Amino acid sequence: MEKSRFIELLRKKESGEISLWELKELNEAIEGNALYASVLNHLQDVSDAQPLFNKREDSSIAGELEQLKTRINYQPLKKKTAYLKRLLAAAAVVLIVITVSGIWLSRQEKAADPTNIIATQKGSKTTITLIDGTKVWVNADSKLTYDNTFGVKTRSVWLSGEAYFEVAKDKEHPFIVHTDLMDVTAVGTAFNVRSYKDEGDAETALMEGSVQIAFKKKETGKILLKPMEKVVVRDPAVSAYPEKEQPEIAVVKVVYDSTQAVAAETGWLTNRLVFKQESLDVIIKTLERHYGYDIKVQNTKLLDRKLSGIFKDESLTEVLETFRLAAGIRYKIDKNNVLLFN
Repeated sequence: MEKSRFIELLRKKESGEISLWELKELNEAIEGNALYASVLNHLQDVSDAQPLFNKREDSSIAGELEQLKTRINYQPLKKKTAYLKRLLAAAAVVLIVITVSGIWLSRQEKAADPTNIIATQKGSKTTITLIDGTKVWVNADSKLTYDNTFGVKTRSVWLSGEAYFEVAKDKEHPFIVHTDLMDVTAVGTAFNVRSYKDEGDAETALMEGSVQIAFKKKETGKILLKPMEKVVVRDPAVSAYPEKEQPEIAVVKVVYDSTQAVAAETGWLTNRLVFKQESLDVIIKTLERHYGYDIKVQNTKLLDRKLSGIFKDESLTEVLETFRLAAGIRYKIDKNNVLLFN
């Protein structure tokens, strides 16, 4: 393996961006090259000394590199010296990138030894294609995790937030989306899963194909959804009705607005916000994630107000101005903070 490729795979492994095929390629290179294996092992020792997201001074990094030289029995031989120096310099680049970039490497609780974490911040979205050909659109403020067992027996991913999946067909390896309240199993289909930890409802909306839903906190068997159906699960720990010990489960139709060519559940894929008699409490969470603002209300009674609307590519100010004209909800914007009041 070329040195440049080895360094590239090292960087991806340390940042959690490496795919299963790239990890296999790296492992094969390490097995066939003792020097590569030594550099990787000692680089891991250095990286594990402190949390990867902590910033450190250049002098600290330099000191660790000196330790690294000692650990690999650094010899000032002519040919090996130049070669090893280049690898150590690349290792320094890897360390610097890791320590100053603030890469989020927190582990999903139910994922065993994750090697891939796709995380988005508020105000951002991303699209990825998994190694099996499945396409995933990840909404704002969400995290998708899959580990090195992906594709062995099943194709399992763990989701916190919202994502839309177009699953590549593979009957021998079911595609499973794990969330806190339910597991969604598919073979080849298209569906949307929404499961934010700060929302009382989690839901799966099926657009085509079929999916099977298994619930984690209630013994209700399994539900098989049909196209244009969605299942909604209410978590009593987060919902407004905590006295109900078991989650409420409902299967309802996905409403498609033919005039706007959009469904509320998947409007975000085309940068549209769709609200159908939603409470302001839910709308605020959606706006915060979509625009990256912090929104508060002066009077909590406002949170129960029901509002409807479809917005495409509008700014937050334009959305709030619509609410002001339609419902008399006034607003004040100060940098990234918004206050709503009567």
